[in-house]
Amino acid sequence: MKLRLWLLLLSISIVSLLLVGCKGTEKASEQGGDGEKQKLSILTTWEISDVRPSKDETKVGQWLEKELNMDMELVTIPGEAISTKINSLAASGNLPTLLLKTSDSNSITEINKLGEKGVFLNITDYLDKVPNYAKYLEDNYVRSEISDSNGNIYGFTKVYTDGNIMYTTPIIRQDLLEGSEYSNTSIKTIEDLTGALEYLTEKTGYPAWVQRNGYDSFMEKSGLLWNLSNKTFYDYEQDKFTHLILESRAKDYIQWLKDLRTKNVIHPDWAIMTDETWEGILASNNGFFTIDRMSIIGDGNFSKEFNWLPVDYPQIQGKAFLQPNQAKTISTTSWVINAKADQKEIDKALEFMNFLYDENNHKTLTLGFEDETYTTEDPNTLAGIRWLIQIYGENANNPNAELLFTHGIQSFTRLQTPIDMQSFPGTYPEVMYAQIDHINNDLGGFRPATPTVSFTTEVQEKLATMENALNTYVDQNLIQFIEGKRSMDEWNKFVDEVESKGLLDIVEEYNTAYSEYKAK
Repeated sequence: MKLRLWLLLLSISIVSLLLVGCKGTEKASEQGGDGEKQKLSILTTWEISDVRPSKDETKVGQWLEKELNMDMELVTIPGEAISTKINSLAASGNLPTLLLKTSDSNSITEINKLGEKGVFLNITDYLDKVPNYAKYLEDNYVRSEISDSNGNIYGFTKVYTDGNIMYTTPIIRQDLLEGSEYSNTSIKTIEDLTGALEYLTEKTGYPAWVQRNGYDSFMEKSGLLWNLSNKTFYDYEQDKFTHLILESRAKDYIQWLKDLRTKNVIHPDWAIMTDETWEGILASNNGFFTIDRMSIIGDGNFSKEFNWLPVDYPQIQGKAFLQPNQAKTISTTSWVINAKADQKEIDKALEFMNFLYDENNHKTLTLGFEDETYTTEDPNTLAGIRWLIQIYGENANNPNAELLFTHGIQSFTRLQTPIDMQSFPGTYPEVMYAQIDHINNDLGGFRPATPTVSFTTEVQEKLATMENALNTYVDQNLIQFIEGKRSMDEWNKFVDEVESKGLLDIVEEYNTAYSEYKAK
């Protein structure tokens, strides 16, 4: 539930801008002076039922206007069919100067496609105007992830720079393992994990393993342990893209899931489990293992008697795969500048972006102003109540809840810096950072990040058709195998069936794109 609410929080905060820093508040103030304010039109999106003002009246929004001597004009459109609306606005010459949401998928690939058509400003031509953002681009990983095939960059993107394993870490109820042969630290192999889960299920009479967000999420999280996925994926060991069907360990992985499901260790609703149901089960003292949201450790919505602790990725056939780390990942959300806008507005937009990327401005952009937008007296309001759960959940009657709307701003870049840790009270438990150190020091470090490859329009259209049909067929059959409705004796036949549907062609396209990515 909190992830959904967090996404909603990001949505309701776009009008306040989701920001972060430029080259110095003092310099910006000097440039602002007492002259006429420069207008800057900014595109925002909302749910179609929402009505939003054209002015940012939040404390931080007003501070931004003063510091940069600008007048922010917010242009709001409904948050559906964004691509069509953007194309229409661009064709009519009415596209605002600064945009955050640029398409339905809002991917870097889509941004670059429109940039190459001249819709968005080529930032590489203006790096002298945005030196604070240029610092991010000194990192080869960041630059390669967001640039097009010609090395051009069109988006001001969000870079996750601090270690975060919140959504990739197995966690288990250690309090329920007390007195048994199992503990979170004694689980070293897949057999140990299986035994612990079977023990918890038998002891409590309830399925031990509960995952949220349905089939795709379950396969994604469980597959992490095996370095597998139900979709085409990047195998860091082979340094190439591949597919579950092509890997020899896949049969053992599906057999493992089938055995756990047969023994009722995996919740019967594993393929349709919602976020809300998942959280409700865990909070009501049912469900004792999950590979997700480490923030439930110390979460006020869960009993303090629940001793959730992390589990290392287990050895499988004598080898443990590396755990993914969300550090240095690139968000699909990027600011872009309308290349056809008035030059004065373009200059102001560049100044604005530079301001957002200045670390000196980060604290105010993230926290706002003490006793005006947040208070240190109540930990729930330390950062203006980042989570909507604080408003609509158990703390709905919190008298400080209005601080969120007084502040109205969220940091845009570097979402996981120490200041942002303060912004997420109870979200990043200390044990997560201890586990990060343990992984780095004792387990060989983290799995390399999955490269973001891009395709030509022709290949994209081809893959859209082929992958959709292939994935649907694969998923339908994997569910049948796991539920025992198709015999594992037919696995090799299933592999042949999938390969006949163009699997090798799809994987080849990914690896061709990856070769181009590495060459770039």
